[in-house]
This record gives sequence, structure tokens and C-alpha cells, in this order.
Amino acid sequence: MPVYNYRAVNGEGRSVKGVIDAESVRAASEKLKKAGVYLSSIKEATRERRRFADLPFTGGVSSSELAVTTRQFSTLLSSGLTLESSLSVLCEQSEDQKLREVLSQVRSRLGEGASLHAALGEHKGVFSDLYVNMVRAGEESGALDVVLERVADFLEKNSELVSRVRGAMIYPAIMFAVGMAVLVFIMAFVIPRVSEIFEASNKALPLITVVLVGASDFMRGNFVYVLIASAAAVFVSVRYARTERGRRVYDRFVLGVPVLGKISSKVIVSRFSRTLSTLLSSGIPLLDSIEVSGSVLANSVYADSLADVRVKVAEGAAFGTSLRETGVFPPVMVRMVSIGEESGEVEAMLSKVADMYDSQVDRVLASLTSLLEPVMILVMGVVMGFIVFAILLPVLNLTSAIG
Repeated sequence: MPVYNYRAVNGEGRSVKGVIDAESVRAASEKLKKAGVYLSSIKEATRERRRFADLPFTGGVSSSELAVTTRQFSTLLSSGLTLESSLSVLCEQSEDQKLREVLSQVRSRLGEGASLHAALGEHKGVFSDLYVNMVRAGEESGALDVVLERVADFLEKNSELVSRVRGAMIYPAIMFAVGMAVLVFIMAFVIPRVSEIFEASNKALPLITVVLVGASDFMRGNFVYVLIASAAAVFVSVRYARTERGRRVYDRFVLGVPVLGKISSKVIVSRFSRTLSTLLSSGIPLLDSIEVSGSVLANSVYADSLADVRVKVAEGAAFGTSLRETGVFPPVMVRMVSIGEESGEVEAMLSKVADMYDSQVDRVLASLTSLLEPVMILVMGVVMGFIVFAILLPVLNLTSAIG
């Protein structure tokens, strides 16, 4: 059933907009008229969204918005509402335009006889494999509201982790950007004016000043070429990183960077542990849970290791032993998983592992942020000191000569 975006006027004379599914524009108009809403414009959204769904700039729904909607979905179902009624309420309440359209399409597919997980699986840009698989487990077990509550918990904690990592990087990034802008301004506008004064004096310049003036001249004379070369290098690097081989090289490089690699490893282990714990607690078999958990990891090194773990577990090996043999998972995690296997509480242990590494990530980020500030100030001070010294040295020489 088509989905339409509309603008209309309600009974109070106010302009409203929303999403509605109907067989045709006329049917949509009749539906809205019965609800006391009168159309001013209407446009089919389904085709437009599908046309642009695969473009890189369209993106999906934010994790925080999806978490709120999922929790509301769980609450509505636990209150006794049917799936279609719950989705109708969510369509009306959601503030995200794309999410409203997707939920409308999911509701239409339910009306055509599709299962909820199958309808959600048609929108990969919004609902991940983890989300779809957990919904399927909830449908099969008859505890969909409980499973959706767990999904919402997972999405919220994952969103918090990502926000903490991004938040810790914002301040250093701003400092770096401002510092580079100031440096470019000095090299492009200040140094050329100063160099004209030095040239007019017909005096030999110190080596440090010659180097600074040469760098400034090179930047001004080749700025366009440098910019094009930099953009080309970034473009080629990104394209290569998107290939299978390039992604493996990039992922191994990131894990090898001293501080960044440590943070990345902890974030990956935390995300994997929480994902696997959520899947197992929802009743999804271990092999399927490992496969889905591997698909949501952003690092191919860990994803490949989990593929090997899945093969070994399928052959009868212990889960904890298989994790240890990969050599990429930390010993503490492996030991806790092994204890969980012995006690029959693997999902509980994995949840504790995730909480533990979340705390470690917080501490590392706090330490990194407090360390980066003085380091960046020191680096910028050294650079600016070099520039000031290179400018003042010939000035002092000229003053001495005049004296």
C-alpha cells in the first residue's frame, strides 16, 4: 500500500503535516476528511524514499530516536494493543520523518500478512540484523514486548557509549581545527608582508627565517595543487578502505595505534559482549547469536575471529576456549565467559563484561582528554614560537646593525 506525505488544515484552521497509507490519493483524502483534516498538498513518499535509499548522505534513523520508539512499542504491546494499532500510534507520535514513513510501510506489510520481523527486515538502513533477529525471537516465543524492552536497553547503552567516545573527541578536534586555521592565516597573509620588509633591507636572513619564508611562498604558490592532491589522497584512501582488502589493512592499522587501538579494542569488546548477551537472553541460539554479533562489529579483525569461533563451537568446542584461541579477545573476558559456561549464565557474565569495559572506556577517555589538552597546547606553542622566533631574529639583527 502506498505511503503519502501530506500537508493539511485541521478543524481549528491550523496547518498540519504527516504520513498516511492509502490505496490512492483520493482514498487518503477521504481518510483525512473523516478525521476532520482537509488536504492542501499530498505526495507519495514510498517511491521517493526507495529511489534515494542507497545514497550515502541519506543515512538511517538515530539510535536514540530508535531506542525511544522501541521502548514505546514495547509499552503499547504490553498494554494490550495489537501490532497494527501500536504502529499507528507510533506513526503519529514519532518526530522523525523517515521513521514515520518506515513504520507506515511496516504497518502496511503487516496488513498484507507479513510477519513483523520480515517487514522490519525490508528496511536494512533503519533496523539492523540484530534488531530483526531479536524481533523474530520475540515473535516465536510470544514475548515480543519483553524482547523489545531489551532491544531498547541495548540501543540506549550503545548510543551512550558512542556519544561518550564522540564527545571526548570533540574538544581536541576543535582545538586542532582552530590551530590549523590560525597557522594557515599566518603563513598565507602575515609572513608574506613581513618577508617584503626583510627583502627591502638587502640583508642576509637567518636559516630559520629562510625556511619559514620558503614554506610560506610554497603554500601560496601551490595552494590549489596541494588542496587537489590532498583531496585526491583522501578520496583514494576512502575508496581503498571500502574494499575488503583495504578494510582489513585499515582495521589492523587502527588496532595498532598506541592509544586509539586500546580504546577501539575496549569499545569493540564491550559492544560485542552486550550484543551477544542481549541476543542470548532473548532466546536466540548461540551459533546464530555469534553470527549476528559479528555482523554488527565495525572491525574486520574481530569479525573474522568470531567467524572462526563460530566454526569451532559448531564442531563442539567450548565457547570460552574458542575465544581464547583467537588471540584478540582479552583474557579477563575469556575467563568470565568460561565461568559463565560452567555455571550456565553466559549472558549474565557477558553483560558484566560489557559494563566493565564501558567503565574502562570512560576512564581511558577521561585520561586521554585531560592529556590531549596540554599536549596540543604545547605543540601549538612550539609551532607559534618557531614562527615568532623566525620573524624576530632578523629584526634583532637589523636593530643591532643600525646600532
